[in-house]
Amino acid sequence: MKKFSGILLSIIILFFTLSAQVTAQTTSQNLSNVNALKIADNASKHFWNALHGYTNRSCSQKTFNYKGTEYSYLCQEFNTKAKLTNYLAETFTNNAVEKGLNKYNYITHKGKLARPIGDGDSMLLWKKAKIKLVYQKLNVRSYNLTVPTVDGESVKRTVTFYKSGSKWKVNQFDAVQ
Repeated sequence: MKKFSGILLSIIILFFTLSAQVTAQTTSQNLSNVNALKIADNASKHFWNALHGYTNRSCSQKTFNYKGTEYSYLCQEFNTKAKLTNYLAETFTNNAVEKGLNKYNYITHKGKLARPIGDGDSMLLWKKAKIKLVYQKLNVRSYNLTVPTVDGESVKRTVTFYKSGSKWKVNQFDAVQ
């Protein structure tokens, strides 16, 4: 009987230890530097995909002139505001998405989402950034990052993350450009 009680007690302790670890990992209020860099890198990819109008270039984008500005329709995967908003909401807060779409002059023209023609791509190596936590509250974290560029220079960025449900998201659309 002592053996059975000991085994049962061991199982109970093991169960509570494992479940506490799982809970701590999935509902933690902490945002590690490593995770913050991963989120920033992913958000940067989302930012540039939104500006280009696609995740992989498998469509031809038609252009048009609207009020003196050249626009290009986004590819089918992003051809409505709802589709692009859903995609961007994976890494950005709703507020960041809405402000970003306005700031970068996305419009719906003839039922399709379009953006002014521009060029560019990320020159920043987010995965290699140096990061320092500068502000912290329960559901908000701000980091100063020194991000190396592909040409050997570096730029400084401040990226603020908000906890949205169980996910940390970037709160400014072009903080990770």
